[in-house]
Amino acid sequence: MNPMYDFIQRNRVLAKIEKAYQSKASNLELDDFDLSYFPENLLNCTELTSLNLAHNRLTSLPGQLFQLKNIKKLSLQYNSLDTFPAVLKELIHLKDLNIGHNPIRSLTFIGELVGLEVLWCNSCCLLSLPEEIGNLVNLNTLGARHNQLSSLPKSICNLKKLRWLTLEDNKLHLIPKKFEYLQELIHLNLNKNNFSYIPLQVMKLKNLRYLHLQSNEIYTLPDTLINNMNYVKINLLQNPLSYSEDLNKLFPNLILPGIELQNGTDDLPLDSDSSTEDWENSYGSSELNYSLSESDSDEEEVLVEIPKLSKYLVTF
Repeated sequence: MNPMYDFIQRNRVLAKIEKAYQSKASNLELDDFDLSYFPENLLNCTELTSLNLAHNRLTSLPGQLFQLKNIKKLSLQYNSLDTFPAVLKELIHLKDLNIGHNPIRSLTFIGELVGLEVLWCNSCCLLSLPEEIGNLVNLNTLGARHNQLSSLPKSICNLKKLRWLTLEDNKLHLIPKKFEYLQELIHLNLNKNNFSYIPLQVMKLKNLRYLHLQSNEIYTLPDTLINNMNYVKINLLQNPLSYSEDLNKLFPNLILPGIELQNGTDDLPLDSDSSTEDWENSYGSSELNYSLSESDSDEEEVLVEIPKLSKYLVTF
């Protein structure tokens, strides 16, 4: 690493941590600082409720992380964690966790984070979700896009507060029989999986408003399902589906294959999780939305204000 860049980044991190400690800040942003280790003095910032460590190079978290006992939101996406950090279960107030884009492969201990309300584990090389995920009975948002899931645990049907579920880009071809228990579900994303039919269980989800099934292998639309789900926006683009020309007129809630050729792509939802404006609490992406901390609004030392583009300095 460039020595000048390393020196600047380390001092910027130390200055931000010191300022957060002195001001008893509740939020701290340490994303994109190329951190390869967890700064020890960060453990002194016990007033923090929100901590962003995304886009670094962390491979582990310290066993003393429990000292940050007030943490409610923790962002760890885009690091190098290869196992799920067991120490997270010590954060008893943790509600929002983003562990995405880490090669962790397994969500061991996830069932002990019973206070979680939001969990993002996108692009984690997951082969399965553990049965213990059913312990997270307070969960309202779950994102597990871009993994290798071929099935879902039966216990996922215990998550009766779940409102947002995105499982895009996996290898799913069916859902559990008791999936209808998820009666609070509003948004369900099953894009880019291996479904050959629309699961009938979703017809019983009375609060469902968005169903994404783009890029599957769906050939037919059962009349019963169409007639009983006219309140749900159903995206069926890029499926080998045959249908009559008047189907789209009769059921404007359906986004059918071929419409992209008729209307172009400008008016179509390119991001399957972006067409959620009718849900006031929806998330447009899998990134946690951290507000600026109190310390970020003040003038900082000149060294701290050196742009992050300094990483491109050369050593002479």
